[in-house]
Amino acid sequence: MKPPCELAVKEFLPSLRAAIVKELSGSYHMKQTDIAHALGITQASVSQYLNVERAKETRFTSTEAFNEAVQKIAEQIVHDKTSTAAVLYSMCALCEEMRRSEEFCQIHQDILNVKKCDICKT
Repeated sequence: MKPPCELAVKEFLPSLRAAIVKELSGSYHMKQTDIAHALGITQASVSQYLNVERAKETRFTSTEAFNEAVQKIAEQIVHDKTSTAAVLYSMCALCEEMRRSEEFCQIHQDILNVKKCDICKT
């Protein structure tokens, strides 16, 4: 049995982190070492995200809300005026929003092989 938070930790958050890394690298031309420092991860992790060796799961990345949030978070990171707490808040807010979405709930139901479940929405 896998609770929704496990799906969020194992699949959604790595997808989010990978998308932020790609946004910072592609749109803002940040160096891998700078991205690593900003996100509190290693440069090797950044390289793996960019080369799709990590966070290969893409089922959460197709929504407009996800992409808009990634752009907002990347923008917050680039602007030194934004606190780490504000960036973390944005990441947590997106995760919470996604966890309550029908899409997330359906993925969770498929993993559990159940027909009716609303635990994601509680």
